[in-house]
Amino acid sequence: MDLPKVVNFEAKSECDEATPMADEQSLSVVNDRLAVSDLVLSFARSLDVKDWEACRRCFLDEVETDYSDLRGEPPSRVKADEFVAKRRVALEQLTTLHLSTNHLITLDGDRATCVSAAVIHRLRPVDGERFDTYCTYTHTLARTAAGWKIAKAKQTVHWNTGNPDVHSGARR
Repeated sequence: MDLPKVVNFEAKSECDEATPMADEQSLSVVNDRLAVSDLVLSFARSLDVKDWEACRRCFLDEVETDYSDLRGEPPSRVKADEFVAKRRVALEQLTTLHLSTNHLITLDGDRATCVSAAVIHRLRPVDGERFDTYCTYTHTLARTAAGWKIAKAKQTVHWNTGNPDVHSGARR
């Protein structure tokens, strides 16, 4: 019994017609998307391992922040050093796990946006109390000579669970 030929390995695909310039542009887009995602993940990890210098390296010198859903305070523009110092005070005594997933990255020249789903687990080791946040982050980034940096961070809280007294930054 003769079976029909399913695959024609000699057929040309659209990929065969690609030009080196198109390949370079595609590779550049992939590299930018990876760099943006890596930076957002580096920010999250720096908070968990309490590496405040690594956290600071993720940002431009000034950063727009909007944590109004969690804190109840209006969006603001702050020095990155101040932003990191606030995170340090709020998180230093806690065990945290910042999970960041479903990165949707949009590139526009030297600007990028990364919208991601996040879960932030906070544990106060002294008494075992927890406060967890389920949210969406929108990070706006800028390409610099030193690579991509976060210019704006907006957290949109979907819900919280646990004891808000665990986290000094949480609205009561």
